[in-house]
Amino acid sequence: MRSNISNFIMIYIYYSIQLNSHKIPTKDALMPSPRHQLCDQPVLVTGATGFIGSHLAERLAQAGSHVTAMGRDLTKVEHLRKFPNLRLERCDLLDQQGMWKLIRGHKVLFHLAGWMGQAQSIDEAHDLNVTATENLLHLAAINDVERVIYVSSIAAYGFPSNGVIDETTALDTGQDDPYGRTKALAEERGFELAEKLGVEFTVLRPGMVYGPSSPTWTLGALAKVQRRCPVIFGNGRGHAFPTFIDNLVDALLLAGTSPKAPGQAFNVCDPVIPMSDFYDYFGRMVGRSSRVEAPAWTARMLRPINKILDLGLPVTEEHLRFFAMESSYSGDKAKALLGYKPSVPIEEGMRRTESWLRKEGHLTEA
Repeated sequence: MRSNISNFIMIYIYYSIQLNSHKIPTKDALMPSPRHQLCDQPVLVTGATGFIGSHLAERLAQAGSHVTAMGRDLTKVEHLRKFPNLRLERCDLLDQQGMWKLIRGHKVLFHLAGWMGQAQSIDEAHDLNVTATENLLHLAAINDVERVIYVSSIAAYGFPSNGVIDETTALDTGQDDPYGRTKALAEERGFELAEKLGVEFTVLRPGMVYGPSSPTWTLGALAKVQRRCPVIFGNGRGHAFPTFIDNLVDALLLAGTSPKAPGQAFNVCDPVIPMSDFYDYFGRMVGRSSRVEAPAWTARMLRPINKILDLGLPVTEEHLRFFAMESSYSGDKAKALLGYKPSVPIEEGMRRTESWLRKEGHLTEA
């Protein structure tokens, strides 16, 4: 009997020491993650058939949200049909009646659809980026949507002077580039309307979004290197502003749940690197140098050939100014208010990108 009591006392003392040696989790440590906060929530994603939208819709479905993924060409995202809590809906962004039906019953709306600079006209850039955003906010207010998260771009700043660009830097609503101009105008009108209508509105401004299935900063960049096209015009000292797709989705989930997000805009960029280093990653994937450089004046000579042959060379005035920028985009605000920081460094992001490229047949095995 005494032996049993002694053993009990020893066990009690041992576990008391073990428990006291560990810190009690703080309140912050016990806070639910964005994944759990959006679980079982009805969420609408516009532009879900695009690069960023499809990645976001998939992550939301994995998190347990009830996702409505809206787009025009649903054949691009057949892989999303495997999720029982995700439904694909075909709808045009400017179809107000169709959008009204889709928005009903949703609490959170991620707005990614818009004009990307392809075949449409300049007028359509304003319709798809500005007018459609205004319409969505009106419909959101009517249907009691609690929060709208709009994906803009660092292009909304235009081409500010070299240095650190943070969210206090003015947007350039008068710039010549129709994409950047209409993104800036959409933000401006979005914040005005959201305040008037009583809808929570948050903006994210990502940089050069790359990763699996990225049409511009993965497939497009790789194609230029494979064709040995000039990718650097000028002195080559310009900066790249990469944003790995998984990092951007992390930021979007935080923007959709954080109580500090409404009424705010956030830069979402990974650490800056030289533009030449960015293309070097793709050069190593194909086993050759990506350093096909040319003086800036040659870009103007190449423009007619570039247009006729559809080479996709960065030879417009906007491209040349962008590639020459030696700025950086501060992410301090997103870190302070959202608790966001990029979790995937560029080395790992490019490794995952290369793995996807090889799997999809865009790269032959070395």
